[in-house]
Amino acid sequence: MFKQEVLSVAILAALSCSAYATDDVLDEVVVKAPAEPRAAINLNKTNSTASRLGLTAKETPASVEAVDSETIRQRGDISIKEAVTRTTGITDISTPGNGQSFSSRGFTGNNSVAQAEDGVRLVTGAGTLTYPSDSWGYERIEVLRGPASVIFGDGSAGGVINSVRKKASKETSLEALFGLGTRGAYRAGVGGSGAIGDVGAFRIDASALGGNGYIDRGDYKSKKIMSSFLYTPAENIRLGFTLDHAEESPTAIYGSPLVNGKISRSLRKANFNVDNDEMDFIDTRARAKLEWDITPSLKFKNETYWFKSDREWRNAENYALNTTTNRVTRSSFLAIEHEQTQYGNRMELASVDAVFGHQNRIAAGWEISHTDFLHSSNAGNTATDSVPVYNFSPGQFRSTTAVLKNYDADLKQQAFFVEDAFNATDHLKLIVGLRKDLIDTYRKDYRGAANVDQDFSPLTWRAGAVFDLTPETALYGQMSRGTDPVTNLLGLNLANAQFDLTKSRQEEIGIKHLLPDAKGQMTLALYHIAKDDIITRDPVTPSTSIQGGKQSSRGIEFATTLFPVENWRTDFNLAILDARFDELKEGNAGISRAGNTPSNVPERVANAWIYYQQPQWEAGVGARYVGKRYADNANAITMDSYTVYDASAAWNINRQITVRANLRNLTDKFYAALAYGNTQQIIGAPRQLELTAEFKY
Repeated sequence: MFKQEVLSVAILAALSCSAYATDDVLDEVVVKAPAEPRAAINLNKTNSTASRLGLTAKETPASVEAVDSETIRQRGDISIKEAVTRTTGITDISTPGNGQSFSSRGFTGNNSVAQAEDGVRLVTGAGTLTYPSDSWGYERIEVLRGPASVIFGDGSAGGVINSVRKKASKETSLEALFGLGTRGAYRAGVGGSGAIGDVGAFRIDASALGGNGYIDRGDYKSKKIMSSFLYTPAENIRLGFTLDHAEESPTAIYGSPLVNGKISRSLRKANFNVDNDEMDFIDTRARAKLEWDITPSLKFKNETYWFKSDREWRNAENYALNTTTNRVTRSSFLAIEHEQTQYGNRMELASVDAVFGHQNRIAAGWEISHTDFLHSSNAGNTATDSVPVYNFSPGQFRSTTAVLKNYDADLKQQAFFVEDAFNATDHLKLIVGLRKDLIDTYRKDYRGAANVDQDFSPLTWRAGAVFDLTPETALYGQMSRGTDPVTNLLGLNLANAQFDLTKSRQEEIGIKHLLPDAKGQMTLALYHIAKDDIITRDPVTPSTSIQGGKQSSRGIEFATTLFPVENWRTDFNLAILDARFDELKEGNAGISRAGNTPSNVPERVANAWIYYQQPQWEAGVGARYVGKRYADNANAITMDSYTVYDASAAWNINRQITVRANLRNLTDKFYAALAYGNTQQIIGAPRQLELTAEFKY
């Protein structure tokens, strides 16, 4: 309305001037309309993570959320982890051994919360995923909460996080970022796209970062290059190619030893690792994708990929304080190497047509993947030592054994999937999905244990409905079934190979609403998830492990983005859940953990951001709250809740250049971010300041 009124006034003024002074040169009239605000929830945007049918978030009967690159930049988030933990109910539980890992809806780790890039699932090797880590080069990050097995297969009972990269484009563009921060931090990124002749396009993104870290001897660095090329030989055919390479050496932070069961501020910067520690991750990835619009309503896609990861660790990982001697005993001097290669192909046919006079969207396909994984280590090393709690020499890595091959794993997976969205009426959509997996895992052991060959064939599904109360309000409900391995499918040992996949089921209802006049969006969801057949102890013979345990969670999630008055924006989300073991016995005594909360699971999580935005400058302040957690399933060791505040301010020098200041942990909060075993915890990062210059052409 505003735009129409301004345009009408401008036209009338021009006509009036022409009537009275036809020979005069008129002044230029500039008509401006307020830009449509960007909403962090993105209900009206197509979400590629929750469905293959091209549904928007509002049309999807599930909890989905997307955070775009502009919002990530405004908040000063450097890593995927930082950006994701601003979304509803997701917390970071990453340790050096698992690379990056998350907690969602009461379920934790890379065997329950999956990760993907551009819709291709990354296979977990020995609990570890290391790519992608840097947020540069990604257009948005999408999150699907709750079982995602129908789209991504096993190991996703808590949800999936999908990083969607920026696309090759014929439109010429260039963007860059350069930043410096406290403790020697530096960051640089550059990216751009353009045309290659009449039928081609490219995009290249490169970044590098590093610094001294917030603990002693905590140096870190990483670099990556992402390239993509698009070839369009005909209007209905698109060929895409990507080739990426990344090298990362993050801070090897294994935590601080507990003092009387708590973290100590006096050890905030202490690093009890050895002086010659190693932690290096190298990832190389290539993909080719064909998209063929056979007819306006029938589309074919085929994607082939090849991923390779090489990882190396050499660290003293466990620390325990002896309060009598005031010395820290170091153990678990581990040297580990991973060589992992994953390749596969996914073929898909999608159609949009009318069935009985109603629109129907359907997608069906087949995918196959093969993963080779070689695990080597210095298993059997019994070396230990101790150092004073203060003013100590870190010493060198100690090992009584050499690094040798442990096992070679081979994982073959096939899946057949179908998904359908039927418009039963103008207001009601019915969505169903079905997936059948065929899994073959083989492990060759080099340490004397028996080789293992095991097959699995889970069937997973999701059924839901979306009812539009009004064009702005949708109610939805869904039921879904998923599967998770009891441990990594890649390299099951003899003890775990006897167990079947665990089974998860979820029921969820919710509402999604767009406020009038583009004033905001909001979602509300209630859910219940139960996972059966987790490993527990035999009630008759507690020394024997069996399947039969159960854990569950139920909760409520709320998220909103509001534009209450001109120039102001607020983002807020809240997750409240009750996560528990319904049936679990641990230890040779078969001690019951029924009613306890799983470790590293907060039952209260909230995020808030308030922005003030002018054309020339903007400022914002945010808060992240994580509730109380436990370091063990016995709930004997507690980590207190915490709130961390962040702030950001930016000056838009012109349309091409922005100078930004990001202040993280504004109040220098001292808190335990994560438990690492029973005797140590990882302390959260202290206050950090970063200044960046951003360029966009």
